[in-house]
Amino acid sequence: MISEFCLLLTGGFFYCVVGRGDIYEQVKLIREQLENNEVVILTDFQGLSVSEIGELREKLRQADVRYKVFKNRLIAVAAGDLGIEGLEPYLYGSTAIAMADNPVAIAKVLLEFGEEHENLKIKGGILDNRVIDAEMSASLVNMPSKSQLLAQVVSGLNAPIYGLIYVLKLGNPVSGLANVLSGTIRQFSNVIQAIADLKENPEET
Repeated sequence: MISEFCLLLTGGFFYCVVGRGDIYEQVKLIREQLENNEVVILTDFQGLSVSEIGELREKLRQADVRYKVFKNRLIAVAAGDLGIEGLEPYLYGSTAIAMADNPVAIAKVLLEFGEEHENLKIKGGILDNRVIDAEMSASLVNMPSKSQLLAQVVSGLNAPIYGLIYVLKLGNPVSGLANVLSGTIRQFSNVIQAIADLKENPEET
């Protein structure tokens, strides 16, 4: 039987004291959340009222963002299991984490809500398994959307091929995109070269 004792905290969150087996399950849950979401933002919600927390939760839900409270020490253990380093300085006080695959959606909701409710504070976050500070977390709101990124890629085809890859690696923290594109770009480059060869040596066709 699971042994658990919960207290209702200010802000509408529950603080639960659990047994050793439950601690393992909590760490496993946090680890899965960190693995399965592209971005995680750590927030300090201390001072928000129950109604304000409810409002924030609803705004995040509408943006397809999950928002949960976990113990700092359990977050640290889960992050350590995944090889994520440098998160400890952000694990203090009351910590609720916002999780999603859309960095822009998380940052937009938290920043807009924080402008109206100063008690909500962004501590830092994790993007693509890398720890980022509060300033970088907030700057995610300026990341291009998928459609904007696609437009940038298309326009970038007019630039030198490897220059495009370099720009993508610098401008997009999700470095995997550049790796995916590099194969397609090499194929595109080969086709262009073949066409050029045919034009220079038409008698060979």
